[in-house]
Amino acid sequence: MTTWSFLTDFAIAGGLLLAGKLLRVYLPILQRLYLPAAVLAGLLGLTLGPYGVNVLPWSEVYGGNASMLTAMLFSALGLATPLPSPQMVARRAGSLWAFNQIATVSQWLFAAAVGLALSHFIWPELSHGFGLVMSAGFMGGHGTSVVVGDIFAGLGWQDALTLSLSFATAGIFISIIVGMIILQVALKKGWVTEFTQFEQMTRTEQRGLIAPPEQKPIMNNTMSSLSVDSFAIHGALILAVTASAYHLATYLSSFHDKVQLPTFVVGFLLGMIARVVAKRSGAQAYLCDNVFSHAGGVTTDFLIVFGVSAIKITVLLNYLAPMAILLVCGVCFTLFLVFWVAPRMLGEQWFEKAIFSWGWLTGTVAMGIALLRIIDPKMRGKVLDDFAIAYVPGSIVDIIVISLMPIAMVSGLYLEAFGIGLGYMALVLLLWRTVLSKQ
Repeated sequence: MTTWSFLTDFAIAGGLLLAGKLLRVYLPILQRLYLPAAVLAGLLGLTLGPYGVNVLPWSEVYGGNASMLTAMLFSALGLATPLPSPQMVARRAGSLWAFNQIATVSQWLFAAAVGLALSHFIWPELSHGFGLVMSAGFMGGHGTSVVVGDIFAGLGWQDALTLSLSFATAGIFISIIVGMIILQVALKKGWVTEFTQFEQMTRTEQRGLIAPPEQKPIMNNTMSSLSVDSFAIHGALILAVTASAYHLATYLSSFHDKVQLPTFVVGFLLGMIARVVAKRSGAQAYLCDNVFSHAGGVTTDFLIVFGVSAIKITVLLNYLAPMAILLVCGVCFTLFLVFWVAPRMLGEQWFEKAIFSWGWLTGTVAMGIALLRIIDPKMRGKVLDDFAIAYVPGSIVDIIVISLMPIAMVSGLYLEAFGIGLGYMALVLLLWRTVLSKQ
């Protein structure tokens, strides 16, 4: 593979992304589904790629670009993530943090339990970690799907990547289609008073564009162009953190055959360390968080294009029946979290937080925002602010679960995994009942 092959892969992905956006702009049926352009681009890549009609000149290793982009995504997230104080988390977003922790850990445990049941009683040829491809795709999205797929591949199960990416793609459709049904139920129940129908949106909003008067700059120009372009420094930081994370993870994983430290974990931690160093040295005043956030968005879009395009249809067909069962179980369990757990934990305006969480738990944070905007078009509420505050401490647990659950399932450490998971959930509930719910 040459450097030009690498460039060609990204050029193809870019072309597909442009085509996906054009389809989103001009086809009303796609607008009504609120489908991201990256998902449409990935489906085009899948149709035209080697597992479809095979007319795109992808390189032989184009699917591996998703792993690299995942490491870049988490490195950028680390650089963009300020650490809130425990007092701020408790005061502003304590109940939402507790709900997110219960929802996250319980979805992983539920998926693992369903997968174990299917592999023990119906399809003994299934991997004991089969259920985790659902939670990786639903809650984690395409980025986590790549991580979990790579971990399973290292443990000898190569098909996991295709399955988890398929769940992530299906989750996008499920989040918005079922989410719209949930919103209709909420309107009849009186849980929401405002509901922005598709027809009530401006033509620009329907197309997923921002009208020129409402467009805002995405970064502060923090450095003089006489010395260096501001964006070049931000890009250099992301690349340096990502490359350092790859080499450090490789080095630390070399000490034991069964201990593989995921690059995305190291990237996230190194990004946060770099941010702390920049803050203490005064360099943070010359860095713009919006650039790091948008860099994460860019890598996510291209990651989705590569990930969906690399889904192996033949592998997918071999797992169709157990996947269908797992999918239905996953949707039902997430509905239980939204309709039963959320109103008991989230207090006032529980539904706004719950509908956002539905989009996040089945699709992506972007899908949660899309659903939230339907009932709060001017974004007057504080759901996103509270989620951002609750995300940082919650992300540490996410990373631990993502990294260790596949290893535990494949290694037969079922009781240990469920025991630790249930114990952590009990601790969160105790903290919520005694402290957080009273803030």
